Amino acid sequence: MNFVGWREVSMVDYPGKIALTLFTSGCNFNCPYCHNAELKKKVEHTLKEETVLEFIDNRRRVYDAIVVTGGEPSLYGNELIAFLVKLREYFPEKYLKVDTNGSNPEFIDRLYGLVEFVALDVKALDYSAFSSTSFYTILESLEAVRHFWDHEIRLTMYPPFIKEEDFPKYVKLLRGFKRIAVQQYKPIDSVQPYDHKILERLVQMLKPYVKQAYVKL
Repeated sequence: MNFVGWREVSMVDYPGKIALTLFTSGCNFNCPYCHNAELKKKVEHTLKEETVLEFIDNRRRVYDAIVVTGGEPSLYGNELIAFLVKLREYFPEKYLKVDTNGSNPEFIDRLYGLVEFVALDVKALDYSAFSSTSFYTILESLEAVRHFWDHEIRLTMYPPFIKEEDFPKYVKLLRGFKRIAVQQYKPIDSVQPYDHKILERLVQMLKPYVKQAYVKL
């Protein structure tokens, strides 16, 4: 399994851990606000698996965790699973995390027992504006994520997709999860982000029903 690049040291991709973050390319969603838009299309993965494994081995004392993000990692299915199995075999002391858009609940199920942490982005209540994925598929993925030792559900607060009047629906949807990150949308078009107070209001609505909810800027 090769990659398009890495972030050699990250303090934010795995909460509370020093992580090496690996990037895949290609995504089956077309979110207008994507913060990794250059990775939407699949390109050649020139960062070789052998290079990654050797890099980690030489810096065992540096890293607590290894994170795979994208793009959408689940597009690499068996290939990524095989790589994660190698990581677990070669570096059993490391925490492993995968980020996903939730479009493949079967892939998430296969991660159980292999990685400690799964982060899933909930984009909206209706996915038709940017993908062909049914919201019922997202619901399946949410149920799969519940079983992981650690997990995070991320809401990027893009006003056209996540509307204030729907906040109670999100509270009901996300009851019982461990960690909810309410992420500020970073403007890339004419759409203005919500005021910080609105994000805080959603966090306060969530807090009675989840272990942790916070605003992520």
